[in-house]
Amino acid sequence: MTENDPFLNKPAEQQPKYHPASGLNPGQSHEGALEPKPADPTPPQQPAPGMIAGAAAPTYGAPGQQTPFSQRGEPLEPPTALGNSLLAVMGVNALIGLAVAASAGDVIDLITEYVETGTVTGSTGSPLGSLTFPLTVASYVLYGMWMMRMRRNRKAMGDRPGLPGVEWWGWFVPFAGVVLVPWGARKVAGRTTSLALLLGWWLTFMVSNIAATTGIFAILGSVDFDSNEITDAALLNSYTDYVWASAVLMVISWAFLFGFVRQATTRHLDRQA
Repeated sequence: MTENDPFLNKPAEQQPKYHPASGLNPGQSHEGALEPKPADPTPPQQPAPGMIAGAAAPTYGAPGQQTPFSQRGEPLEPPTALGNSLLAVMGVNALIGLAVAASAGDVIDLITEYVETGTVTGSTGSPLGSLTFPLTVASYVLYGMWMMRMRRNRKAMGDRPGLPGVEWWGWFVPFAGVVLVPWGARKVAGRTTSLALLLGWWLTFMVSNIAATTGIFAILGSVDFDSNEITDAALLNSYTDYVWASAVLMVISWAFLFGFVRQATTRHLDRQA
């Protein structure tokens, strides 16, 4: 008799009755409700510094590349406008160099005329040559500002990019400036920027200026202006070759500079640079 009595079943076999006021789901017991839930293995992602939770970080440069932030959580922007301005000024200066080289033969003719007659009837060289000096000064200022902005970004990320301000004063250090300027640029641009582009720009730029200076000394060394006579005609005629070599090398230098500026402007913000 007792085996068929429903009230004498084991407690584990009795199913709890569901009541709406219990706060439990149908079929859930108080023992199961008190058991702790397993922790989520993936913690919630923290928003980027300066960003609202749940908002996507903005991108810069290449698609999908996130904007870097300083140690204070401020977004860092690449100096794209300064880099483009530097390339534009240096490009115009390189084109003017080609125009000056094209009129180098006229300079020799005018010098010969002055030595023989004591008078000059035409203009000396291309009129665009007068723009070379102000464009050179402008390119120096733009280069310094471009480097300074990148240096500021690197410092904001906690880096120490070489000697402070070497992009400004390094040019004027005798002999050592040949090393200081590219070394400072390497430190600021970072290791992710192509070293071949940097050295290609700097070496061709230096050789171009050496060729232009040699051309000027060729004129001064071939003419005796006190006695008004040409002492070395072959040396005087070599002026044309030096000017053309300088102009062509400056165009090649600008091509290397174009690649270096484009890379350094964005890659200096790389954390691994």
